[in-house]
Amino acid sequence: MTPTGVTVLLLGMIPFAAFSWALKGHFRSTGAMPAGMKVISALSLVAQLWFAYRLLAGPPSGAWPLAVLLFALALGIFGWAVGTTRRRPPTLAFDRDQPALLYRHGPYRYVRHPFYLAYLTFWAGTAVATPGLLGWAAPVVMLLVYADAARREERKFARSGLAGAYNDYKKQAGMFLPRPWALPR
Repeated sequence: MTPTGVTVLLLGMIPFAAFSWALKGHFRSTGAMPAGMKVISALSLVAQLWFAYRLLAGPPSGAWPLAVLLFALALGIFGWAVGTTRRRPPTLAFDRDQPALLYRHGPYRYVRHPFYLAYLTFWAGTAVATPGLLGWAAPVVMLLVYADAARREERKFARSGLAGAYNDYKKQAGMFLPRPWALPR
C-alpha cells in the first residue's frame, strides 16, 4: 500500500459517496427500487471494492494524476446535474414513470444524460488509476448498463406527451457526449 495509492483511493471515494447519497437523497422513485437500479448498485459496489483492492495491493498507474482530474470532473458534472434538477429531481434509472418534464438547461443543454456522463467519467478515472487492462472492465460494463438505461428512458419520452419536444432535443444534445455545435462559443 503506497501513500499515493491511498490518496487516489480516498479522492476516488468522494464522487462514489456523492453518487451513493443521490440514491436516497436526490432521485425520486415511484415505488420500490427498480431491479435495474439494484443491478447498477451491486455492480458499482463490486467495482469500487475491486478498485480499492487494486490500489491497496500495489501502486497506482503512472497516470494517476489524470484519474484524479477525472474524479474531479465527474464530481463537477454530477454536482451541476444535481443543482439543475434540485427542484424536480428525476426518477431512478429503470423506473417506469412517464416523463412529465424535459430538462434543457444546465448540463442538459449539452448532453441528455449528464448523470450517466458523470458516472462514466468516474469509472474511466478508476481505470486510469489502476495499472493494466483489467481496470477497464468496470467502465465497459457500466457503459453497457448506462446505455441500456438511457435507451429505456428515451423510449419512455418517445411514448409520452413530450415525444416531439424530445425528438427536437435529441438533435441539440448528445446522449453522453456533447454535440460540437451545441458547445459554448
